Amino acid sequence: MSPRLARALIYLAGALVPGDRRREWREEWTAELHALQRDRAAGTSGLPGTHGFALGAVPHALWMRMEGWTMDSITQDLRFAARVMRRSPGFTLVGALTLALGIGANGSIFSLVNGLLFRAPGGITEPERVVQLARSYEEDPRWDNFSWPAMELIADEARALSGVAGFSDTPFVIGRGAQTEQVVGQLVSGRYFEVLGVGPALGRLIQPADDVVPGAHPVVVLSHALWVRRFGSDPGVVGTTLHVGSAPYEIIGVAPEGFMGAESLGTAPLVWIPAMMHQGFRDRLPFDQWGWSWIEVVGRLRDGVTVAEARASMEVVQTRLREADSLNEGILVLVGEGLGLEPAERAEATRTAQVLALIVILVLLLACTNVANLFLSRATSRKSEVGVRMALGAGRGRVARQLITESLGLALVATLLAAPLVVFAGRFLPVVFPYALSVSVGTDARVLLFLVVVGLVTGLVFGAAPAWVSSRRSVTDTLREGASTGGRTKTRLRDVLAVSQLGLSLGLVAGAAMLGRSVINANSADPGFQPDGLVAGFVDLLPTGRYDTETGRDLWARLVSAAADLPGVSAATLASQTPVVGGHSRSTVRPAGRDDIDYEAEYVVVGPDYFETMGIPIVRGRGLGGLDDEPERVVVVNEALAAMFWPGEDPVGRELDRGETWRVVGVARDVQMRSLRAAARPAVYYPLSQVYSSFMALHVRGVGGATLDADRLRGLVESLDPELPVATVVAVREGIAASMGETRAIGFLVGASAALALVLAAVGLFGLVSYGASQRVRELGIRLALGARPGSLARLILARGITLAVMGVIAGLGIAFVLGKALEGLLFGISETDPATLALASGGLLLTAGIAAWLPARRAARVDAGVSLRE
Repeated sequence: MSPRLARALIYLAGALVPGDRRREWREEWTAELHALQRDRAAGTSGLPGTHGFALGAVPHALWMRMEGWTMDSITQDLRFAARVMRRSPGFTLVGALTLALGIGANGSIFSLVNGLLFRAPGGITEPERVVQLARSYEEDPRWDNFSWPAMELIADEARALSGVAGFSDTPFVIGRGAQTEQVVGQLVSGRYFEVLGVGPALGRLIQPADDVVPGAHPVVVLSHALWVRRFGSDPGVVGTTLHVGSAPYEIIGVAPEGFMGAESLGTAPLVWIPAMMHQGFRDRLPFDQWGWSWIEVVGRLRDGVTVAEARASMEVVQTRLREADSLNEGILVLVGEGLGLEPAERAEATRTAQVLALIVILVLLLACTNVANLFLSRATSRKSEVGVRMALGAGRGRVARQLITESLGLALVATLLAAPLVVFAGRFLPVVFPYALSVSVGTDARVLLFLVVVGLVTGLVFGAAPAWVSSRRSVTDTLREGASTGGRTKTRLRDVLAVSQLGLSLGLVAGAAMLGRSVINANSADPGFQPDGLVAGFVDLLPTGRYDTETGRDLWARLVSAAADLPGVSAATLASQTPVVGGHSRSTVRPAGRDDIDYEAEYVVVGPDYFETMGIPIVRGRGLGGLDDEPERVVVVNEALAAMFWPGEDPVGRELDRGETWRVVGVARDVQMRSLRAAARPAVYYPLSQVYSSFMALHVRGVGGATLDADRLRGLVESLDPELPVATVVAVREGIAASMGETRAIGFLVGASAALALVLAAVGLFGLVSYGASQRVRELGIRLALGARPGSLARLILARGITLAVMGVIAGLGIAFVLGKALEGLLFGISETDPATLALASGGLLLTAGIAAWLPARRAARVDAGVSLRE
């Protein structure tokens, strides 16, 4: 340790020593340090080093500082703080409620972050030992699923893992007749529940023996929620039959309450079925297909094995995969620590959490400045009390400690009031959160500990300024009525706090305005087609197990014909995906005869009159015909794909290679398929007459922009097949608006915070200007007596409030810029420094501040000169 650093530590230790002993101990420590340095230079042994001595001085100083902190003195401080709060119940209630809003907001957001990032999915034994496995490539980094043969090879070769299992989210149609419903479930490998360490609540769970021979074990495990809702918690359900699709399955068990799979986002699965009961696709099963990557894989670490060691062990697994099949050339096996979220999802959740944390921290700071201002106002009435305590021998530290104890007591009350808000938020936040959650975001020990820590920090933050101002004044100034030194300091500090409140308010108001404008821009954006009056109902034939290619095509033809004949319907069509809303899929294509270029384009299977019904213009060539009008393989491409494959050339008549040759007959206008924020992706449209799809969305356009009622569309499907449920019915315009759900949700939170901030800032400014006017009563009376007009007095008081507001706007523009940068990924059609939005927010804040300052200015202008002079 350098001599300069040792001297700095001695100086710091001296600053911690009580004031009456500070000089003595600092001189003694400095002398000892110099002596040690001389002795060490002379080679004297047996003495402590200079760094050990300097570091030891700091805890010694802290011990002396706390030497007088006996239990009796601390108890005395607490009792006095309780009496002060009881004496001013109104002050205590207002301050505690103000702080409770800020503390509760922080606790609520932390409960959401805790559920997503820190809490493993429920019901899993030792979740810290379970890891996620994913497929990637050296030339194409990604986080992707495995094929079934790849998962089996990993299970055989991964020596660092005691078990490997796979699962795949799949829709299932369960029940018969009126009891038919479509639910989300999972196809799982035989060791799924074993690897996760999940035991049954009833019966047994899927075992390896259930997952050996395709189609041999039609068994199903129910989730606890489905067992309660559909079967009334009947323990006799085990051994009974549940129809899944068209086949009867034996119910063998019920999963434990709280277990909702290994993922945190998405709809929680309600049933689990052995993967070997997979119904296949076009009569193909995926269990020997290296190119069919459909299953997510998890593994459990062996005892004593770390995640780093597991990653290192995957070198052998990668080599074996590459040797097993040429499709695995360059393959990588990634090991992800923790369950619930994939790395990309975790990064996105972390970014959202950071934005929300920034917002609620601003709200908490705003609440702290507001309460600090209240404490400074109350300090005026208590300066005589503080002066007497100091005159009777209480040091500045003792006075500051008492005042900090009072602020901590108020923060404790606020924390207790905030706890119910956090509990309520645990139920409310999943509703406004833009993604479906499979984990609980309720209150647990970690959330309660966070609340306590935030409460303590809050008490120190808002109590520090009043304690510093009150304790730094001399006894003479404190006891002398009207002392100016402390008053000027306190007034300057209150001005700083008021400006801080206004600046924080502007940042939140500007953020809310930017998010609000983004939602408005999205609602009026052109997605490349006509969404108004369009309704989409998603129907999946595969889970029923009753449709092959021929019967499926027949149902699609009857469905679109019946929909077109409904009263109030102007057009109807089918498509495998709906732009922005859902059903998205991609497939690799390349120009025929070229191996140097290919692309994973949007894959859309469409029915008759698709482009006319959707309002997508054909800019070159023609569209696609009906179910019987396309005898050869033809496609329509969009402008983006045409520009990528044939820049500057006419794509009509060119051919695409997708294992088979497809001739391009038209070019459609670009459509925003996935997101309004992203540029239009290359897309290929295939006719349903040439490419069968068991999953389609029925698109129905109403006459005159009216939307068809969802129940009518469901009834239409039911009339053709009573046991074929419609998974989802979406008004497309509303679905596009819902795609901005994250912006809308965070905008709601920022808007609520901004409204609270404006109210707190206006009240704070009102109180500050009112207090300033009350301190100038004599001056105002003299001005009136000398002939000043009431209007000039009002302007004098108002000028102070407007000056503070302008300073707050200047400070708030910096805060708005920082918040705008944080919100950049959520904005649409507007920049984070949009001048119009900042000007609008600034104008609104100035108007609010002007009203808050005008009210006390108006009252001050009506002061009676005689009364004010007598006072």
